[in-house]
Amino acid sequence: MESEQLVDVTSAIRPVLQDEIQFSRWLTGLCLLFCVGGLGLLFWAVTFSDDVRLASPASRDLERIASRMLGFESRLPELSSFEQVMYRLGGQDGETLEQIQLWYEERVDGQSSPLDRLYLGMLYGEAGLTEQFLQFVMSWSVGHNPSALFRRLLEVGYGQSESSPADYAFLQARLAEEVPANWFYFHLARRIAVQSGDRDLQENLQLQEYQLTDPPLWKWRVLLVGEVVVIGIGVAFFLRLGFARLKGPISRSQPDLAVLRMPWTFREGVAVLARGGVLTILLMGIVAVMPDGIGIIEDFGIALLYLPPVVLTSFLLCRPRKQSLLQAVGCSNVWQRLKSGLPLVVILVTLGLVGDWLIVLGGDAFQSSVHWTEWFVPQLIWGTRMELMKTTIDFVLLAPFFEELIFRGILFATLRTKFSFPLSMIASGLIFALAHGYGLIAFLTVLWSGLLWAWAYERSGSVIPGMLAHAVNNGVVVYSLVAFFR
Repeated sequence: MESEQLVDVTSAIRPVLQDEIQFSRWLTGLCLLFCVGGLGLLFWAVTFSDDVRLASPASRDLERIASRMLGFESRLPELSSFEQVMYRLGGQDGETLEQIQLWYEERVDGQSSPLDRLYLGMLYGEAGLTEQFLQFVMSWSVGHNPSALFRRLLEVGYGQSESSPADYAFLQARLAEEVPANWFYFHLARRIAVQSGDRDLQENLQLQEYQLTDPPLWKWRVLLVGEVVVIGIGVAFFLRLGFARLKGPISRSQPDLAVLRMPWTFREGVAVLARGGVLTILLMGIVAVMPDGIGIIEDFGIALLYLPPVVLTSFLLCRPRKQSLLQAVGCSNVWQRLKSGLPLVVILVTLGLVGDWLIVLGGDAFQSSVHWTEWFVPQLIWGTRMELMKTTIDFVLLAPFFEELIFRGILFATLRTKFSFPLSMIASGLIFALAHGYGLIAFLTVLWSGLLWAWAYERSGSVIPGMLAHAVNNGVVVYSLVAFFR
């Protein structure tokens, strides 16, 4: 198989390393402790601290997510059996209402906006939690609008209070003024229409909701077809790889990064990575406390995160050996690698999709899921077209390029100069997943991707297949967010 034979022909003739560059062991140790402390703090923040996780998201973000997810699931009975199976494979087990209820309970308190409280009250009502619904509604302070109006809407809509025909019309008019045209509006308006016996209004509201949910439904179908096609091709390539293995070795010149040797030693690589990590943390901290620092991080976060280790490795380790970092990580003959490495990329994408499905389904079995704050990107939903384009470039082009360069090209390769492939793959994958700062399920999906891309580097001697698979993975995420929530 051509993709499995894709090795860097210049690797076999790399010159023997010059005398090892001497870095201060004490400074390296301090830098490593600093980096480990930073990763530990990040892991604690996203795992144990709800205050940190819930501090920044806006109410409109959760409103958009809840409305689109619930609207989509309301159309589930119309889908074919195959579509319903694929929907559940994506981690949706028909319990979206309960999940969103938990998300709103995390946010709603005495200081929450009246709309957030209205939505949580509706979620209790839709779930049939009558006692909880009544306790929640009765706890409202009704001395001012719109709280008094929202309490009245909930009581009438969920059958806890009767009203006159004129009052029903008034409530419908005020509901349309106060609540955006989303799933919450249509469901509450329909419930009030049911109470008033207005069948024409019920049908009209149903039609309007269908018009709102049709575009995301068809975009999801496009994504579904694309994933099924890619998986089918990936399975074919994987079977071909299996048959090739049964017949004998795929390639006599299979690359071994420990034998071919990177243009730096294990100590050199660790020293530079530790210093690069500290520079990144310090740089982010300095920028964060500057005026409009958060805006600078949002605009130039990729450069702030990834340039320090890349620049240090290039100048301190590669340049003295008269070699570029891109050459060292197998990025020569790019066009040839793109063509020959395509089967391997498809296999990586296939394994990534299937692995993510299994991890998410496993999390559902243990009542654990990905929190919405871990995958929702406000810039993709609310940003201007220029912001959308910039964020897409960051996610689909820059992040895969720099992350593969650092976590596979530098980190994994450094570990590989000293340790076995399985140990190097797992260690680099764990650091890669920890650096993303996600909860357990998202952490496992990132870890799985890191393992796959390290395997691809080991097989091909190049980070290009991992970069391409990484770009496809991020591209699917961007498409999903824009298609369903923008």
